[in-house]
Amino acid sequence: MTTDSPIHDPGIIDVEVLSDRGARYGLVIAAPAAGDPASQRRLLDKLEAYVGHCYSPAYSSRYGKPTPETCTITVAIHPDSDPLLFELLERSRSWVEENHIAFKIRTDVFDITWQ
Repeated sequence: MTTDSPIHDPGIIDVEVLSDRGARYGLVIAAPAAGDPASQRRLLDKLEAYVGHCYSPAYSSRYGKPTPETCTITVAIHPDSDPLLFELLERSRSWVEENHIAFKIRTDVFDITWQ
């Protein structure tokens, strides 16, 4: 199924930076995203997939269990996206952090250095 949604395929990690100190993942929404129920579901599905990846055998074999020092998810969201998506991300923060993953939300989509 194809979609014009700026929230890309939930099964694909948009940005992955691996180092000997840990992994950083970026979920990128580079164009304004709507706050309709389908977009909210897509964003939650994508975020859930990122958290799941942090508990995958591939991650575990390299880094062990995730900690905020070794695993970060950064959501880079276009600043003109629907406020409902920002609220959804803030409500998701505690769930991500309870999974021992650092969580950042940024609106400077085109100025992020993924290092």
